[in-house]
Amino acid sequence: MMTDVEIKERALAEFTLKAPRKFDAGMKEHNPDGTRGMWLMDKSQLAKAAKEEVIDLWHYLVVLENKIKEQDVLIQQLKHTIKNKHDE
Repeated sequence: MMTDVEIKERALAEFTLKAPRKFDAGMKEHNPDGTRGMWLMDKSQLAKAAKEEVIDLWHYLVVLENKIKEQDVLIQQLKHTIKNKHDE
């Protein structure tokens, strides 16, 4: 278990490590010659791009949630099996 402070520190440390690499990869992919870029996008383009990212994030979260539920079911089945073996 982690405290809220530990969660914050771990999250910020990971973000600080990964965010620059991710941003650099995005620049290389979407703006390799430097003629485009986020600052040059108008407000509607930025909103559209952000909405697309949220849609992707939603799908990742749905899959993650379902994997967690499946894992929880398996854990409960395993606990039941262990209890039955122990009771024998």
